[in-house]
Amino acid sequence: MAFRIMADLTLIVHFFWILFLILGFVFALTRSKIALLHMAGLLFTLILNLVGWYCPLTYLENYLYALNDPRSAYTGSFIINYLQHIIYLDLPGQYIRIVGISFAVLSIGIYVYLIKRYHMLDRVLGRESSY
Repeated sequence: MAFRIMADLTLIVHFFWILFLILGFVFALTRSKIALLHMAGLLFTLILNLVGWYCPLTYLENYLYALNDPRSAYTGSFIINYLQHIIYLDLPGQYIRIVGISFAVLSIGIYVYLIKRYHMLDRVLGRESSY
């Protein structure tokens, strides 16, 4: 029972992590320290998708569910297993990866633009702007 609770908590954290990656710009605009965490998360997601690995939280969920009941563990990605059911997509995991990579590259590109255009890095690091 304890493993099931830990697995469910991991699942909840995983869901909120994905929401943060998708909606992190909203928080990053007002809190520059959150922008660093958001950029790091996007970069981590990009690397995972390019290499073809799954999020470590997916592995932890599977492990904890398997400790609770070996038949309840699933193979594959959190996104593929849960989010596809939520939004009723019937797409191969490869398409989900492509969307993830595209979103991460676009988001990182926006950050690079903002950093160059508005000297956002100075704000993030707490320095006086040089412009």
